[in-house]
Amino acid sequence: MKVGTDGVLLGAWTNIENATHVLDIGTGTGLIALMLAQRSNASIVAVDAEENACNQATINFNASPWKERLIIIHSKIQDYQTDDKFDLIVSNPPYFTGYYSSDDLSRDIARSADVLLPYEDLIAAAKRLLRVDGRLSLILPADQQEKIRSIALENGFAQSRCTKVKTKISKEPKRVLLEFVYSKKEIECLSNELIIQADDNGRVYTQEYINLTKDFYLAF
Repeated sequence: MKVGTDGVLLGAWTNIENATHVLDIGTGTGLIALMLAQRSNASIVAVDAEENACNQATINFNASPWKERLIIIHSKIQDYQTDDKFDLIVSNPPYFTGYYSSDDLSRDIARSADVLLPYEDLIAAAKRLLRVDGRLSLILPADQQEKIRSIALENGFAQSRCTKVKTKISKEPKRVLLEFVYSKKEIECLSNELIIQADDNGRVYTQEYINLTKDFYLAF
């Protein structure tokens, strides 16, 4: 999987305050784990089911200034066993369901929710591995928000933050950034909107997007 805007958004948006032990589910190239390492002093465990992704993440981790705080685990999260509990769990999960879209099978599998990581399994893993005062931070297609919110509520989570992401001001939200915390009832959710490009030509970025991601893009 290549470095993409989704991962950059999640790595920059996630609240990492007071987090000392972080889990990145489906790390891919390790982008989000690296961004969170840059933003904190936390130790970070990155898990991925795909061997090539783990090999690439290992190379990237070892080339970074934070390699002592980054651990890669080759495993499906459903099979990952540990006695540790995490302050923060992040995931840019697969989101295609029921079909493949390209000629690259490994890429398709990595992006197919029903092959590797159904939302039910993702939430179950968070419930099993997250501390009671921890946070779960995700990025998903905007049309999947209610589906995962419903699953999360059934498992004792409440939505605490939500940012709907538009690529351009004239477009409908394409992605949604979500944060969940443990709660027996619904709580007030802090909601806002983020627009990436200030014009329909895609040549000018909004100041809010620049402010969010400037620590990670050389162009900003």
